[in-house]
Amino acid sequence: MKARLVMITAGVLLAAACSSGATETLSPSAAAQQYSGAALGVDAAYLQWKAATAGASKVSQITAPAAAYAAALTSFDEALAKMPVGGKAATDIPTLLSADQVVITDLNAAGTQTASTLAAWARQLAADGAKAIQASKVVRADFGLPPA
Repeated sequence: MKARLVMITAGVLLAAACSSGATETLSPSAAAQQYSGAALGVDAAYLQWKAATAGASKVSQITAPAAAYAAALTSFDEALAKMPVGGKAATDIPTLLSADQVVITDLNAAGTQTASTLAAWARQLAADGAKAIQASKVVRADFGLPPA
């Protein structure tokens, strides 16, 4: 009787220990839905950024849109980082987050630009943005989504 009680207790403790820290990974369709939902805000912010900065030639024209876009990209990354995913997405998401962080750093530097550095900054932002877009295409493919 005592041996059976010990075995039952050990089994209950083992089950509790295994279930307490376990996070279930999302199915591909659930991951695709969460990714798409998180991307709505950053996609809208990008379109606003693009419209607001088209033809901009002064730092004052880009600082507010850059801050808004950086904030939206940060929110997107925070949501993505919390997604419990497995497979290739588990390794591809950190790559995307790293690429996005470079873009966020670029955007946050908008206000420090001068008339003489603005063009070079914009070229660097475009190059860094292209890398982030490529990384996002990989993650989208992981979730079975078409390229954005």
